[in-house]
Amino acid sequence: MADKDGAGENASRESGKPVKKKRRPLNYFYLNGLLHKSLHISRGADTITAWCYPEHRRIAYTYSDVLKRKENAFTTAEVCKMVQRRRGTVENAILEGHIEEPQSTYGLSSGIKFKYMWAEKDIMALHAYLSTVHFGRPRKDGLITPMRLPTARELRAMVRHNEIMYVKRDGKFIPTFDAEDM
Repeated sequence: MADKDGAGENASRESGKPVKKKRRPLNYFYLNGLLHKSLHISRGADTITAWCYPEHRRIAYTYSDVLKRKENAFTTAEVCKMVQRRRGTVENAILEGHIEEPQSTYGLSSGIKFKYMWAEKDIMALHAYLSTVHFGRPRKDGLITPMRLPTARELRAMVRHNEIMYVKRDGKFIPTFDAEDM
């Protein structure tokens, strides 16, 4: 039993037992390219009831199958943090038609559009657009400089919750994406 100061938790780490990563809560997810919201999960019966936004209906799935095949859904705030751009920049890219509008949620009782939920393909399309947009005043030579934009591999690692390992060579940090192999 853990103490109030959390000594019990540290003791399990010190004993050499592996500490499980906490799973991201299954609220919104993509399955077969469609946005779903989890309504009820019964782990004992291995079922999940979800609302499918594009089809406007409730669907029951096998919970273990959903855990294997689902894609994560991200809010606009999370996407802005990943691509290091402000919310207005991302929303303007959608409104001006530079990227396709991601699927959105709506109130189940009112039907009023609520917020965008981004899939991995939507985030990568946003990244592809932002890599063609110059940051700041135009350069005299006409080249494009997308400042502070992560690489496509770094972004994909953030989306899939993989760890990015950096190696220091000649005083510079170089990202290494095969951290599992090392």
